[in-house]
Amino acid sequence: MIPCLPKLIDPSQGAFVDGRLMLDNVFLAQELLKGYSRKHMSPRSLIKVDLRKAYDTIFWSFLEKILMAIGFPERFVKWIMECVSTSSFSISINGILHGNFKGKRGLRQGDPMSPLLFVICLEYLSRLLHNRTNTTAFKFHPKCGKLKITHVAYADDLMLFSKGDFPFIKVLIDALDEFGNVSGLKLNFDKSSIFLGELTDYELNYILHMIDFKEGSFPVRYLGIPLAHLKISVAQYAPLLDSITNYITAWNTRTLSYAGRVELIKSVIQGVHSFWLQALPIPKAVLDRITYICRIFLWGCKCARVAWADVCLPLEEGGLGIHDTHIWNSALLAKPLWDIHTKKDNLWVRWIHGVYLNGRGVWEFTPHKRDSQLIKKIVLIRDQIVSHFDNTQAAIDYLDTIHTNGKLSSAKVYNLLKIKGETHICMSFIWKNYIPPKFSFTAWLAFRNRLATFDNLHRLDVVNICPFCKGGPETVPRLFFACPFAGNIMFGIK
Repeated sequence: MIPCLPKLIDPSQGAFVDGRLMLDNVFLAQELLKGYSRKHMSPRSLIKVDLRKAYDTIFWSFLEKILMAIGFPERFVKWIMECVSTSSFSISINGILHGNFKGKRGLRQGDPMSPLLFVICLEYLSRLLHNRTNTTAFKFHPKCGKLKITHVAYADDLMLFSKGDFPFIKVLIDALDEFGNVSGLKLNFDKSSIFLGELTDYELNYILHMIDFKEGSFPVRYLGIPLAHLKISVAQYAPLLDSITNYITAWNTRTLSYAGRVELIKSVIQGVHSFWLQALPIPKAVLDRITYICRIFLWGCKCARVAWADVCLPLEEGGLGIHDTHIWNSALLAKPLWDIHTKKDNLWVRWIHGVYLNGRGVWEFTPHKRDSQLIKKIVLIRDQIVSHFDNTQAAIDYLDTIHTNGKLSSAKVYNLLKIKGETHICMSFIWKNYIPPKFSFTAWLAFRNRLATFDNLHRLDVVNICPFCKGGPETVPRLFFACPFAGNIMFGIK
């Protein structure tokens, strides 16, 4: 089934289909929202739809019919329906399972086949919308007419687009109602909303009176990312900063070694914000705040032992290998740049070529003042990448060597964009797999001359003398090599 989906499923669906990404829908939705803030533009509407208990309400009869209609063999369909319809359920009361009853509709949560079947069911809505809007009477959302875009969907998160007049909005709503009646997938009006642009107060009130949707407000969260008709403000990144802060407060820094904190920053904290960083050009103030949160978590106080710029150096250059968030944001946004260059069948890429590029390549394109922040950022990253090579073709050839199955390696782009420093041979001896990380971290601090030796604590007005041998000031070289007491311990280690 999986190999068939890219050919069967409409390009507007981005979930569970090979070669399609969640962020493609985010990029396209953000581009279409850009015109909602401008005056003297044509009317436009966007309906954000949430389906109520999507997986639990699909009619089995509908699923079987659409599998047959798409062209799957009858025998294969019977196997699928046997898997779906033989499920049974029990109720847990005080930890004890009671009863056993069979379901009559819905897909099992956690079944690896369920997402694929849901996408196939949603294909009915895609074809229904295309059929209803494939007339000269229907007016598409601005900048959607060339590709006849009516919606984007990621599983049960849908966005529908049309011109902002009631007859065209009603076409979309009627299609949703018909889809709900035949499939069992009903709208959740509490979580659904409509956004209208460039309408008079009378037109706005009339449309809201005629439909059951509430009027939405910007920014709107779509697939976890805030989308807005204007540039997203720093305050609107609060959910991102809060999620990082919540992760940190869940850990007790007093019981974590420095090495443990480094690993948590690399694997957890930077993993949390990477999704945002690859979806949006994050403002510098937000990136600086993320850096501040990570720095405080690493050192446990406002007094850092090593400058953050040095912490973000690669291991071989004397750093800890933590990503610089500013460069990492650019490296992640190099992916859509490469997609625009290579994925000509992608819906968002086709939209970019039709609206912005108009027959030109992304490597020659110059953005205008009123173009989106995303496209301006992508062009800026393009210029940064090209600046590392003799010409544009050399940059393209390099990027062509650092992708796997069409996916650009963000780590290698990061290494390209980051200024190269001096390599220290001793770092290869410090960071060994067989050395406990906390010992490697101590050796790294010694290399940086940032251990809490008396010569580094002179501001505290302490007596700078080695507490072991009393033979001179306590420095890193004396602590590890010159002090006879420390030397005896070092030689005694087997």
